[in-house]
Amino acid sequence: MHCVHIVLYFVTIIFNQQLTIAQLRCRCLASNSSCWPNATVWQMFNESINGRLVIPEPSAAVCNERSYNSTACSITKAQWSNATWRSDQVGAMQNHNWENSSCSIFVNRSTCNQGSVPVLAVDAISPEHVKATVRFAATNNLRLVIKSTGHDYLGRSTAAGSLLLWLHHMKNMTLIEQYSSCDLTNISNAVCIEAGVQWSEVYRWLSKFNLVAIGAASGTVSAVGGYLEGGGHSPLSRWKGMAADQVLEYDVVTADGQRQTVNACQNGDLFWALNGGGGGTYAIVLSAVVRTFPSPSVVVATCSVSASNATSYAKLIESFVEFLPIVADAGWSAYFDITDLTLSVLFHVPNGDWAALNATLNQFVANNTDLHFNSTNSFAFPSFYYYFALVLEPNNPTGYDFLVSSRLIPESIIRSKPKQVAEVFIQAKGQRTTGSNLRGSLIAGGQVSNTTNRNNSINPGWRTALLRMACTQDWSDTTSKADQDYLAAQVLLRAAMLDAVLPAGSQPTCYANEAHPNEVNWQEKFYGSKVIYNQLKSIKEKYDPFGLFVCTNCVGSDDWTSDLNCPKTSNSVRFNLTIFLLLIEIFAILS
Repeated sequence: MHCVHIVLYFVTIIFNQQLTIAQLRCRCLASNSSCWPNATVWQMFNESINGRLVIPEPSAAVCNERSYNSTACSITKAQWSNATWRSDQVGAMQNHNWENSSCSIFVNRSTCNQGSVPVLAVDAISPEHVKATVRFAATNNLRLVIKSTGHDYLGRSTAAGSLLLWLHHMKNMTLIEQYSSCDLTNISNAVCIEAGVQWSEVYRWLSKFNLVAIGAASGTVSAVGGYLEGGGHSPLSRWKGMAADQVLEYDVVTADGQRQTVNACQNGDLFWALNGGGGGTYAIVLSAVVRTFPSPSVVVATCSVSASNATSYAKLIESFVEFLPIVADAGWSAYFDITDLTLSVLFHVPNGDWAALNATLNQFVANNTDLHFNSTNSFAFPSFYYYFALVLEPNNPTGYDFLVSSRLIPESIIRSKPKQVAEVFIQAKGQRTTGSNLRGSLIAGGQVSNTTNRNNSINPGWRTALLRMACTQDWSDTTSKADQDYLAAQVLLRAAMLDAVLPAGSQPTCYANEAHPNEVNWQEKFYGSKVIYNQLKSIKEKYDPFGLFVCTNCVGSDDWTSDLNCPKTSNSVRFNLTIFLLLIEIFAILS
């Protein structure tokens, strides 16, 4: 009967909405009054979801003529860079540029508009709300976008004229003392996390049981959703692997409005795709069950060093690149910034030895006596949560306009060509005067490189990498459009510089969750190869044949126009065949 429901659902859409084979239409946007549901239809829908329909506003709207409110504007200005506050605003993105409105807290503008912020949103708190929203969007051919916290560097969680499914308030967590499924038995202390839970909430709650999950360095990132489905690198990745490596099961709503259990044995192809193949495109994840581990103690060191000139700085960066394999072999992880003539580093070692950390770091200092070490400190924390709460969580500002492009740097290159790598890092380094940075993350290698029993589609570039390097750029709202375009182009150019260390003919790879929307050959860079991309795309077409879930540079988005609102005509044959096969299945099942 399950198959019958699915087939009848699609047939209902086809005939009730006249979505015939010849006329799969562009999405209906709020600007199109001829197809946008009328007030009565919206009222009936709102009643069906317990009044959970809300109206999003751009985050700065209350400081502009559009919706000016003196008290609310004062709060907004005070909280503008607070990631927790931004995640609580239905219309806000963590980086303001993705709202794409002319609203600003810095200039009171009469032209403040909705921009890319959806016009209506469902504040979902139950699976029933999600199912009803998916069916309503499909039936009315609406552009549907999905968001929890708005941590999104590609603008996938927002779209002009759209309906937003907001999952931020789905906050349940459950500890499963003994988890088992068809292929796994007796996994101790798995945790089921709903779609709106953020990593700070996960870490805090699990710390009560002296447990930890493999999650983000930023506490306001949603634990389930784009982070997890994109692979999810973590401060603990070298210790236990990527976040997607820990997933045991998903609870999802597919594009037919049905709720499905997804694991290695049920909907196994969808399980493979969701684990690394990108969020927002295959199904809506209601919750995920992931492994936890006894929390490690953590030893930490910070180091900031400056050079007086370019020659001295080149020596520093080469020495640092040579230092990376040494600390990697010792189980260290690190985040570092290469900007101007300064190198700033945060090292941490799960279950590390404080004395050994200090001895190793002191040796690095001794090897660079001609440099000025601004500060060098070390600390020991009894658990990961203390390290997260005292060191990582406070360093999480957002709100600014921001773009990034990343590259995964192979471990073999770091070890064999440190001088060339250092030269490229210096070419791509950041400049404080322009708002740019080169952020490195020693979070690959170790258990990330362990491919045993990894049932997922994580970009294979992660499995051979040691570093994730990110070229970042921020700017203010008052920056001219011409200058913004120039800075956006510079992000891509700096990332391309990093490709120079790769062997001739090899394909650069990116972390798709930290990537530029204008990256060329994004299918191969984000997903590892054209073969993997095509496999993901076939799964996408199986579970979402009408492309209800479409987002920037997500699998299947190349079948849509650049604004992602209209299917390309080349898709009509595929949709034709899909409908034909569905009708055949009806007669086969009912006969």
